[in-house]
Amino acid sequence: MGQIPVRWTINPKRTAIIVVDMQRVFCEPDGAVYIPDAAKVVDPILRILDAGRKAQVPIIYLRHVVRGDGSDTGRMRDLYPGVDEILDRNLPSVEIIDELKPLPGDIVVDKLFFSGFHNTDLDTILRARDVDTIVITGTVTNVCCESTVRDATHREYKVVVVSDACAAQPYPDMGWGALTAEEVQRVTLTIMAHEFGEVTHSQDLIDRLSGQAN
Repeated sequence: MGQIPVRWTINPKRTAIIVVDMQRVFCEPDGAVYIPDAAKVVDPILRILDAGRKAQVPIIYLRHVVRGDGSDTGRMRDLYPGVDEILDRNLPSVEIIDELKPLPGDIVVDKLFFSGFHNTDLDTILRARDVDTIVITGTVTNVCCESTVRDATHREYKVVVVSDACAAQPYPDMGWGALTAEEVQRVTLTIMAHEFGEVTHSQDLIDRLSGQAN
């Protein structure tokens, strides 16, 4: 089951591009939760956004933000001490990086936890636009991107993950050995391609959005 990688037919009129958590706190070297590989995905995301805008595809940005007073973090605060100070919605560091700054007409959805669908209006926004296919880009591949992918699949969306437009993070030894970002990326993309949707690269997606490929 699921041995042959799926390849969706992309109809730009029913597709949305989602940029996950490309915020200063994650993407800039002085960010409190800096993901080194985030810099590698900025250019592919820019090219995807350009193709998407030309095809009149909705662009949706996700931001991971909290109130900052501890009233809305719950288990997140237990798992990540200091999250209230790091992701306080009033801090400049939670804004989208300048290179990917949303344009007029783009949509920004704030979320409290990993998935873009968890207690947000993302699903309503997509269904109001008759979207049935979502393109996932951003960071972190194996956390907020993957959580959003899983929730999207459960809601019957066709999901396309762009391999070179998503950045993973390395992990220290938590009892089973340390993991490099490259190892995490490879495993996560493999699992998503096998279980949850399509995984492709940016140029292939751009060609399909522009009608140059099927």
